[in-house]
Amino acid sequence: MRFSLILRSLKNVTEERIPKQKPYWLTKSNLDIPGKSRAIVDVIQSYKARVNEPGFLKRTILMRNYQKRNEFSEKDFFEQGPDVYGASRTIEYDGRFRMSGRQKWITKLEKPKGTLALNLNFQLEAVDLSQSVINIDGLDHYVGCANIKAMYLAKCHHVDDWFLSRLAYEFQDQLLFLDISECPLVGVTGILALSRLKSLKKLRLFNLPPFDGKEAATMIFEENVPGCLVEGVDYESAVVAGLLTAGDTQQQQDEVKLIDEEKSGQEHVDDNRQQSIRQN
Repeated sequence: MRFSLILRSLKNVTEERIPKQKPYWLTKSNLDIPGKSRAIVDVIQSYKARVNEPGFLKRTILMRNYQKRNEFSEKDFFEQGPDVYGASRTIEYDGRFRMSGRQKWITKLEKPKGTLALNLNFQLEAVDLSQSVINIDGLDHYVGCANIKAMYLAKCHHVDDWFLSRLAYEFQDQLLFLDISECPLVGVTGILALSRLKSLKKLRLFNLPPFDGKEAATMIFEENVPGCLVEGVDYESAVVAGLLTAGDTQQQQDEVKLIDEEKSGQEHVDDNRQQSIRQN
């Protein structure tokens, strides 16, 4: 009887850590504009055309595998606990994880046996999901992990601005390290969304795709999170130089500098004239 009460209380605690429904502004479906309705014949013909394309079967299998890996399993979540469940999903992503208080990365995990009570001492501290197929729905696997401090997401082709917006929303009070280097879909909105991560200490942005406002967005992020070290952004580029000064080119900057010097020289001459007039 006492053991059943303990398990019931543990289940109640775990239910509080189930991923909650995403805010409406984080769902891509809000921006999906339905296209014009097509005849059923056009739909069938387009489907047949895709089936006859080379590599259709391989793409279909990969897509199903991609969707399966990002699908949240409430049953496994309750059976294994939040941290063990997140670790097992990390292995399914072909990634690795590190437990709290240990330096060794783990790449294999035996399926836990027994009840949730046997896995309470398992605390997930860091996950390396580099080059994985994780997307915004895959974050459901880690929302219940209250001890995650570091996430490696380098070269993830499904990490976009929506992904980073939700990541910043879910982990704003716990994440210390984040690596999104070489993620091809990251833009200005995603970098600005990371300003929610007030506890972040290091952010890696190496080899991001070139886009307008990258350096400016990074500067705004550093102003909002002053304790974070940003790596991988070159502030010496011409874009930033144009933002920091009045001119957009080196010639315009020299002209502005010359105007300032002439203005200061004119003010000095006017001061001398006023002093001579007062003396006379």
